[in-house]
Parts: sequence; structure tokens; C-alpha cells
Amino acid sequence: MTQSIARRCVFGLIVLVQALLMASLAHAVPLTVGLAKGVDPNGEPSYTASVTNQSITDSATNLVVTYTLPHAELPISPSPSGGCLFTTGAFHVTVVCNLASLAAQQTHNFVIAVHPTDTSPQDVSVAVTEAGGGSANASTTSTITEVGLTEMQVTMDSTNPGKVGEAMVFHVTVINIQDDDAQNVYALLTLPKKMTWVSGTAGCTKGTNVICKIGRLSPGTGKTVTITVIPTISGWNQATAGLRLTTPDRDFTNNSAATAFWVNP
Repeated sequence: MTQSIARRCVFGLIVLVQALLMASLAHAVPLTVGLAKGVDPNGEPSYTASVTNQSITDSATNLVVTYTLPHAELPISPSPSGGCLFTTGAFHVTVVCNLASLAAQQTHNFVIAVHPTDTSPQDVSVAVTEAGGGSANASTTSTITEVGLTEMQVTMDSTNPGKVGEAMVFHVTVINIQDDDAQNVYALLTLPKKMTWVSGTAGCTKGTNVICKIGRLSPGTGKTVTITVIPTISGWNQATAGLRLTTPDRDFTNNSAATAFWVNP
């Protein structure tokens, strides 16, 4: 009987210790967050959520920072601080950033950058949570006085028909048809196999694709790059052209072009 009572006491003590341990692990870690507006290197609005773990002893784990922005904002991704995912919805752009652990008395900055598309007040809020239930919130309103939009257009033409062993020429034209500078623009050309490289406009390099550095394009300006190759087999073929750039482009439907061509024996 004495042993049975002792076993029950030990078991009860173990349960109590486990409960106390779980309670200590699950308690909320106090957090604070500040939200500041800035400007990224390209002049686009950026927002920095500075999250501080106010606990003296405990780390905040599974930190989740959620930004809510106007739906018309264009995400610039990846975010400067990394670890953030943009989701565009009907009413808002949501940006969720994650951090596995934030040590006691430490601060981490979560930075995102966006491109506004209208001049209405930009209401931005941020909410922070951690695994133990700690949370914090902040918000700010930005005034946008001017909005510029980059809108790019790609066209392409080529020699058609071609002939095996004779030079074929492709022209890829990239035009900025909106009212904002396009930065770090590259024209891309994907050619079918069995094409022997001959030459390209200065700044063009041949790898898996032909990549041509254009640089900055002012509003209303364009540039055409010329690529010359020699086909080695006959038949129908197709080439596609596209572009890449670091400034936002709201409509991607005109950012590529394709052409089918015949190569005679």
C-alpha cells in the first residue's frame, strides 16, 4: 500500500512538473513593433517593421510579421530584408515575413518595397505574432504626390524564310511606352537548336539564351538589338523574345513576342 501511494505521488509530481514546464514554454513573449516609411535605392517607397523582443530572458519563436497594404500596390520582390512573401488580393496586398527566433532584448528589421499606382493616401499596417501568443501592431499613412509607371513592350522580326548555311537576322525591339524610367533592362532571345551563333549587337552574349544589356530606357524611348545566326537544319522553327528589368511593370502581356519561320534546305 505504501509503495502504491508513493508511486501515485511520484506520478502526480511528474504530471505537475510537465504542466509547469509546458506553461513556462507557452507563455507570451512581450513584443513591440515600430513601422517607418523610407525609400529604396530605386526611389520606391519602402516600409520597415522594427520588431523588438522585450523579454529579458526568453526568445520569441516562430515570429510572423504581416503587412497589409492597398491592393493597387505593386510588389517589389524579393524584399530587401528577405524572407517575405507577397500575395495580391482583391482588396489588399498582404506581405508575410517569417523569422524562426528573435533573442531576448534583440530587434530585427523586416523591410519591404512597393510601387504605388495612384496618389491616394497609402494606409499600411503591420501585425506581429510569436509562438507563445505575444503580439504587437503598428500602422502608418503615406502621402504619394506623384506616380510613375513603367510599361514595356517587346516586338520581334526575323529573316523569313531562311536557308541552311546562310545568315539569318533577328531584330528584338524593347520600348518603354509609359511615363517612368525603366532601369536595368535586358532583352532576351530564345532560339531553336541547331543555330550557329554569328554575331550580336554590343552588349549581347550567347548562352542558353541570348541576353542583351540595354540599361536604362527613358519614357517613350526604345532600343533594337540585332542577332545574326546560321541555321543548320531545314523546317519550321520558332524564336521567342522577352525582357527583364528591375523596375515594376504592371502589364506583362506585352513583354514577350514570338515568330515562326521556315528554313529552306
